[in-house]
Amino acid sequence: MGPYCKFCGRRCFVYLSMETPKEALEAYGTSTIIATCREGQAYEKSLTGWCLNDIQAAIKAKDPALQR
Repeated sequence: MGPYCKFCGRRCFVYLSMETPKEALEAYGTSTIIATCREGQAYEKSLTGWCLNDIQAAIKAKDPALQR
């Protein structure tokens, strides 16, 4: 399967969504997975300026149907 997270010890990664903002895709470069655990997200945010929660918020902000 996939790699184990160095922070939580699980396979906490998910694939970047097709709706991921262009800026986030560019920040992640060739990586296609993103951490879901709190510590992994904090680490990725420190490296790229983005984390899963930021990406999900940006997607939600662009799509009125998701703002319920």
